[in-house]
Amino acid sequence: MIIVEVTFKIDSSLTEEILREKFLETAPIYKSTPGLIRKNYISDIKNNIAGGIYCFDNMLNAQRWFDDERIEWITNRYSKPKLKFYENYVVVDNESKKIISDDNL
Repeated sequence: MIIVEVTFKIDSSLTEEILREKFLETAPIYKSTPGLIRKNYISDIKNNIAGGIYCFDNMLNAQRWFDDERIEWITNRYSKPKLKFYENYVVVDNESKKIISDDNL
């Protein structure tokens, strides 16, 4: 599995309510994203930072999603994003009461 951390600066005029609305507006896009297991929207309003934490099934799908067009879309909507890609070997999922590894996906 691959975790992608995406962060970007947001305008100081964005409130938590407005940001939540913007996130909900885009959420349906991710229901059909190839290889995406989960996306968490994140924000730090006090420091004018927002973004997302994405869990993909593999690096190829993660890199395909974050192509030049996607980066441009994020940049136009908020600002130029910073991306970090991480290997994710094990997940503890307390909701399903399972420990998941990339071997058993």
